[in-house]
Amino acid sequence: MNRDYPTTPLPAVLAAVTRDTRLALVQRSKEEPPRRWGLPGGLIELGESPTQAALRELHEETGIIATAGAVIDVFDMIRRDADGRVRQHFLILVVQCQWRHGEGAAASDAAAFGWFDRAAIARLEHVHDALPGLADCLLGHAP
Repeated sequence: MNRDYPTTPLPAVLAAVTRDTRLALVQRSKEEPPRRWGLPGGLIELGESPTQAALRELHEETGIIATAGAVIDVFDMIRRDADGRVRQHFLILVVQCQWRHGEGAAASDAAAFGWFDRAAIARLEHVHDALPGLADCLLGHAP
């Protein structure tokens, strides 16, 4: 599937995995440095539900096993080229997940992995735009 110059938005998921008071984050290996921290995820495959895709992508990128809950957010990521044409358009569903097993490690498309509490996320230099709001939702607002 061609991700550049698609004819329709591409459906994708992010797995928002919490463990105690921490959130699982990855840096994508395919992203140019500085790689931003964000939730594990990727494209939904044909025949997969969003929750199945979130659990698959989570396991592929981190080795973590979780249970999937509800879709907690939906947003678009649209990138345009220098001429203003849509180069990439992803419709992203965020699936809330609860950790079940595995410490986690960078695998597949992940260059780095870590568990972060709210304060540690606030100190990260490079994060995806939606991450601070999602972290507030999942881990609670900072005092």
